[in-house]
Amino acid sequence: MRDQNRRIYKIALSGNPNCGKTSIFNALAGTHQHVGNYPGVTVEKRTSRINWGEQAVELIDLPGTYSLSVLTLDEKVARDFILREEPDAVINVVDSGNLERNLFLTTQLLEMGVDVVIDLNMWDEAEKSGLEIDVEKLSELTGAPVVKTIGHRRSGIDQLIKATLDLLNDKQPGHHHPPVTYGQLIDDRLVDLARLLGESGCNRLPSRWYAVSLLDETTTIAEMDCLHPNSKEQVDAKLQEAKEHIGKTTNQALTEVINDGRYGFVNGLLKAVMKKGAGDRMAISRRIDNVLTHRLLGFPIFLAFIWLLFQATFAIGDYPVQWIDAGIGLLQQLIATHLPAGLIADLLSEGIIGGVGSVMVFLPNILILFLGIAILEDSGYMSRAAFIMDRLMRAIGLQGKAFIPMLMGFGCNVPAIMATRTLESSRQRILTVILIPFMSCAARLPVFILFAAAFFAGNAGNIIFLMYIIGVIIAILIGRILRLVLFKGEEVAFVMELPPYRLPTARAALIHMWERGQVYLKKMGGVILVASVILWFLGAFPKVDEYSQAFQTQIAELEVGTIPGGEERIAQLEAQMALEDVQHSFIGRLGDWIEPVGQPLGFTWQMDISLISGFIAKEVVVSSMGVIYQLGDEVTEESSSLIAALHDPINGITPLTAFGFMLFVLLYTPCITVVVAIRREIGVRWMWVSLALQLTVAWIAAFLVYQMGTLFGLG
Repeated sequence: MRDQNRRIYKIALSGNPNCGKTSIFNALAGTHQHVGNYPGVTVEKRTSRINWGEQAVELIDLPGTYSLSVLTLDEKVARDFILREEPDAVINVVDSGNLERNLFLTTQLLEMGVDVVIDLNMWDEAEKSGLEIDVEKLSELTGAPVVKTIGHRRSGIDQLIKATLDLLNDKQPGHHHPPVTYGQLIDDRLVDLARLLGESGCNRLPSRWYAVSLLDETTTIAEMDCLHPNSKEQVDAKLQEAKEHIGKTTNQALTEVINDGRYGFVNGLLKAVMKKGAGDRMAISRRIDNVLTHRLLGFPIFLAFIWLLFQATFAIGDYPVQWIDAGIGLLQQLIATHLPAGLIADLLSEGIIGGVGSVMVFLPNILILFLGIAILEDSGYMSRAAFIMDRLMRAIGLQGKAFIPMLMGFGCNVPAIMATRTLESSRQRILTVILIPFMSCAARLPVFILFAAAFFAGNAGNIIFLMYIIGVIIAILIGRILRLVLFKGEEVAFVMELPPYRLPTARAALIHMWERGQVYLKKMGGVILVASVILWFLGAFPKVDEYSQAFQTQIAELEVGTIPGGEERIAQLEAQMALEDVQHSFIGRLGDWIEPVGQPLGFTWQMDISLISGFIAKEVVVSSMGVIYQLGDEVTEESSSLIAALHDPINGITPLTAFGFMLFVLLYTPCITVVVAIRREIGVRWMWVSLALQLTVAWIAAFLVYQMGTLFGLG
């Protein structure tokens, strides 16, 4: 499979979830990482082009999978990439302390005939448990170089690079993958079928692999383009004969027979190369789990962790937020002082700085949230969260495993929707995708922080925490209703591996935080900047040709000096004229048109406009307000803060209205990128069902909050 003429070697990383593959990729790639999608699918891939000495290589991080049996979409993506892209080598990252589970994937890679480097990662944990592995013997029996690493410490990375380069340059002596044996009974049939497949044109990969793929039904004859058309009937007859013979003699399903054979091969390897120690690396984790996953205490502890995370997000982030806010205000004042009044100054101050700055000010809060999520993931606690939520998720026909994508939705709904590809059931995938947008993504956080700071200053952290909890509760309630109406079916059993707890490293946590924070920063320089400029234009034009008669009369009186307190009165008139400017503009007319929709919810027309712009990206809700509430205003130290502008009684927003608005932002239609992801994952029909459901639920929830609150005198 190796093309010696390539100048850039293509190397794929493959491994089970929780094997430390991400740490290895980060150690190998450093900062030279790019995120995109695999061709034709929305599964995210990370790549890196770097130099190892004089050799240029391209690293591709494949989705974490337990096998290549195409039961899930992630497995299919990983398998198809190896088949179609033909990487020069595959670094198979293996959890040293869980070889039996991890080497199952290794056997499939060996069968495919790819050049494999086995990376025994987390070697420190294996040593602590007293595990001994004969690395040379393992390399001899698998025909693959074997390297020991500790990914999060970068230990063994140089040896891993050297072993991979030696393999690529044909310096690995005796490199040959022995066949995986399934017992004499099956092997005889495999040999016959493989010989026929090889003679029929299927020899780009080992013909034995094609035979195994047909037997375990991960591929079909119709999908095998390599087969000569005249040979298909003969191959099909031989395949049916083999299936019938194996089924009669083993009394088992073919997939079970093949999997038993692979596990038998793995167990034979382990008996030859591994000696278990007296230690147990899971002992400490089990003792911790006795508390953290306790039947009664587990859920309250989980809520406490999330509550602390949002308290820290607001409390710690408040200081840099104030510094950035002050800096933005100072920048606006400098523009107002040094540039002549006019369109250019207004565009810079109100449009660009007012819009982008309103979102940028909350960057510290976003980064702290991402850092907290990264720590929970790297420690192994996120798997426990899914385990804790399993009982609750069963009420809506989902397994606890489905809660992992929903938790990922707290960061961004797009990768969370992609993560549903790990779910085996299409019914569960569709239901989970519909529920994920009810999880409050990081893009909504600036809206929550803005309104919480303006109207609930003493309890801002608690209010933000409440928003996230409401999102989870409503998702579960909606899921329950959908299960009864649209997704009737049996519950799926939940079996999930719980990795050992690990102490997160600062480097890994900061890398994960920065990867997610980059997306937020790119939005500021792209979609938010463009949206802010467009909104400023819509709010600045057309200009009022002639102000109302009342203004003209008062201005005339001021000019002749007949009204006392002239300067103060002039400032008031200028503010009223600015309001008339905005109401006459395109954005003001749009606000008048949609105001009846938001009026029963207590929303102002400015809030309505920002909600419409939020369909582009939820951060644009804040930037929209940053533009709208500064249109025509003279920039001063007091007026530069959007929080102060919202809190000003003149704008007619009360704490009740603010809470209803936050609830609407939490629940209503997601941004356009999420909509595209939904369409690609579950189709156009379910996309429209999802959008209609979210918009309806959001409007009803905000309506009930405002009307009930007003009824009880809370407005």
